[in-house]
Amino acid sequence: MEKKISILIILSIFIHTWFFASTIDEVVPAEFVEELVKTKNVRVIHEEEDNSLSLVPLSHYREEIINSRIEKKDSPYTAEFLYLISKKELLAGAKDGQKSVSEISIENISEIFTALSNMSGMCYRFSESDPDGIVLYKKVCTLEKPQKDKVIPDEVTKNCDGKKIYCYQQDRLLGNLVFVLNYKMNQNELYLSIKNLSNLGLFGIKACRKENLKINIHVTDCGDDFLFYISADANYENILKMFSIRRVIKKLMNERLDAIYRWFYLQF
Repeated sequence: MEKKISILIILSIFIHTWFFASTIDEVVPAEFVEELVKTKNVRVIHEEEDNSLSLVPLSHYREEIINSRIEKKDSPYTAEFLYLISKKELLAGAKDGQKSVSEISIENISEIFTALSNMSGMCYRFSESDPDGIVLYKKVCTLEKPQKDKVIPDEVTKNCDGKKIYCYQQDRLLGNLVFVLNYKMNQNELYLSIKNLSNLGLFGIKACRKENLKINIHVTDCGDDFLFYISADANYENILKMFSIRRVIKKLMNERLDAIYRWFYLQF
């Protein structure tokens, strides 16, 4: 009897993982499949006049991601990164060496992206002279309301669908920031939409007003792999052109997108 139950459990895990999982060819825009499979990542940093989204996976939430772009009036910024992550590679350095590929699911992704305080100490700008990098976020926490003094425990869950969470970040260069995070999830996809609730500035110059920066994170379970999509869509102030720091702002945002991916990779 116990053997039958064990077999049924194994079969249910296998069927759940492989029945709902998508394939790379099904979800990656056709023109990027070859490059993604070969290099494991594709990046598109759009020109100022181009605010389209090219890398959005062909997924359940694709239209929502595309249709919820920030309206551009001043100095637009749009960047997209797409990564192909092998589950076997994740397991090679996993904290829990007992897991198998079939046991890593979108539920694990939900737990990672709702454990916001784990982003505290996130690093970036790795180099040969500084292999450990520089701390990007000194402190990250979950807020009860959009005020940084209302800190509450992280709302860690395996099913984040429909959740709305407020987040505080102490950014190394951009200062004290508050964001609102909206989550959607189905059997093999997680979509996280992040929007700023505080102004972003640099060197005392206001760069981006409240609700003018949107970050999209979308993860698809593709069986042996995860497809990780992240993009930033923003409307910056025209004043940036006068001070010639638009290029600096773009670099800072691109670094933060890549840092989030690196952090995600290290959570297993």
